[in-house]
Amino acid sequence: MKLNVFFGNAKAGSLDIAANEPFYGFTYDREYIATPKAQPLSLSLPITESRYPGILAQPYFEGLLPEGEARYAIARRLGIPQTSSVKLLRALGRDCVGDISIVEEGGGIDPNSNNGYGSEAQTHLPIHDGIRKIAERPHEEIPRLQEDMRLSLAGGQEKIALYHKQGEPLPEGWYIPALGSPTTHIIKPGVLENHYPQITLNEFLCLRAASACGISTVDAEILFPETPVIVIRRYDRIMGDIMENGLNAVGRIHQEDCCQACGIKSSMKYEHDGGPGFKRIRDLLVKHCKRPVDDIATLVKWGIFNYLIGNCDAHAKNLSLLYNTDGTVSLAPAYDIISTTVYDGRFGSKLSRNLGMRIGMHENINKVVKDDFDMFARDVRVRPQQIRFFGEDLMQKLPAAFNAAILAANREGFSNAREIAARIMDGCSQRSKVLP
Repeated sequence: MKLNVFFGNAKAGSLDIAANEPFYGFTYDREYIATPKAQPLSLSLPITESRYPGILAQPYFEGLLPEGEARYAIARRLGIPQTSSVKLLRALGRDCVGDISIVEEGGGIDPNSNNGYGSEAQTHLPIHDGIRKIAERPHEEIPRLQEDMRLSLAGGQEKIALYHKQGEPLPEGWYIPALGSPTTHIIKPGVLENHYPQITLNEFLCLRAASACGISTVDAEILFPETPVIVIRRYDRIMGDIMENGLNAVGRIHQEDCCQACGIKSSMKYEHDGGPGFKRIRDLLVKHCKRPVDDIATLVKWGIFNYLIGNCDAHAKNLSLLYNTDGTVSLAPAYDIISTTVYDGRFGSKLSRNLGMRIGMHENINKVVKDDFDMFARDVRVRPQQIRFFGEDLMQKLPAAFNAAILAANREGFSNAREIAARIMDGCSQRSKVLP
């Protein structure tokens, strides 16, 4: 079965499986190659007339699919083996992350009429009870909606992408996309709350604190204290003109995560499993970014911030690249920022202390020493003094940043925000002593 891959309004190429291949191979369309502004789907798949065999195409295309429990849930709902990336991609590819749409050949999808790229074609159906049902019954509602929508969101946590009408309060004004129409927000309910208490609030506080410290992050809100849910505005979507139905058209912006850009499978996203570390990502930014100096500084701040708050799950799939019209890329806003070290056995379950990306010689966050930051500076090719400056600047801003985040959570009824923020800040203070 051949699948057509659309990039924007254009058919960029096709996926097909040759004998004995475990995954689809990819071939760019010759007409697409001939267009003056043709861009690669991924930095790991430069434009060429030759076919990429499955082993080379797999990291990018499989990276569009959900992982872990989220993958299991949607696969079970669709009656597809969770190990079958081929079948899942065929089922879920209509609205992927970025500006990609994947549909079966002859599946009745015309990029100019009904896949959501033209404003006249976008179709969204209202959800009359808002997103409260998703917050209350995520294990039921998310797979049901995913089955109807057939869209794919990468990552290991159950979540759903929906359309929100501009000007409406966040609990209301929600729509389901139809026929591959684009979405505007990602809804992340607290499906892990029973195992990791207050993990949804934890993520919200860390995202807001990072933003207040000057790190570009996704725009996030938190709702429903009894059944918490984070609402994230998609940075790979842009609102357009108002359509006849009173809703704004939505445009797509292409992006990919750093594992996809490096040609690394999602199953190898952690550095100790072969995933990209700071040095490799820094080299990627130097080679492809429009403003590499700025993006490397952002990468360094992101790394130090995650170290301070104790985010051991910061890996290369949590760093993404946005594509510019001139073919260059820029670091996307940060997302999935959370303190994992607060879960040390005293506060719910215990999580690993092994970092997703090493700092210096050490993988275990508790074993990082000052000399590791000298090696970190060499890996990202900045002066050690700059590491010291970023660390001091963050520690100076963090108390006020978390206080502002606490107030934002309190306004939505989360009265326990100060408790978890205090635990995160205590860890920050301890780890700051290791900084140069």
